[in-house]
Amino acid sequence: MKNSLYYLLILFLVVTSIKSNAQEIYGTDNGIIHISVVVNDSILTAVSKELVVILNYDDATFKLLLDRSSLRTGIDSIDDALRKLKYNEVELNGRLGIDQIRTVKHPPQEFEVSGFMKGSNEELAIIGSGHLEHIFGEVYSCILNMTFYVNPEDLKLDNYFQHIRGDLKIQIIQSVLKRRD
Repeated sequence: MKNSLYYLLILFLVVTSIKSNAQEIYGTDNGIIHISVVVNDSILTAVSKELVVILNYDDATFKLLLDRSSLRTGIDSIDDALRKLKYNEVELNGRLGIDQIRTVKHPPQEFEVSGFMKGSNEELAIIGSGHLEHIFGEVYSCILNMTFYVNPEDLKLDNYFQHIRGDLKIQIIQSVLKRRD
C-alpha cells in the first residue's frame, strides 16, 4: 500500500510539472450578425447582437451559434414570427484561412473563410471572406469581420418570402480580446 501511494505521488508530481500547451479559446454571447436580402425591391436586414462566438486563437477555427428568435428587422410582423423561433438554432463551424489569430500588432489580413452551416434539417458548405484588423485598445486587440453569400433556396427561405432576389448576405462582426500573458 505504501509503495502504491509513493508511485501515485511520483506520477502526480511528474504529470503536474509538465508544461502543457493550452489552446487559447475565446467565447462570447454578444457577437453581432447582420443578414440582408432583397425582397420586393427593398433591402430587408435582420440583426442580432446575441450571436454566440467561440474562437480558437491557436488554430483559427470558430463556432457560431445563432438562436433565430434573437434576430430583429424593425418590421413588427416579421419580428413576431422570428420570436416564435425560440431555440431554433443555426450553427456555423469553420476555419479562417490564416494559421492563427494573432493579437499582437499586425497589418490588416484578408483571407478565405470556410465551414458548414447547420440548421433545422439542412447542412450547407459555405465559403466566404474574412478581414482581421488590429486596433489599439486596452482589452481588445482586433476586429474580425466575416462575410458569406448564401442562396436563399439552400436555406428554404423562398418558402417564407416571395420575390427574394439575389443571395443572402451574412456579415459577422466580432471584437477579439488580447491574449493573456
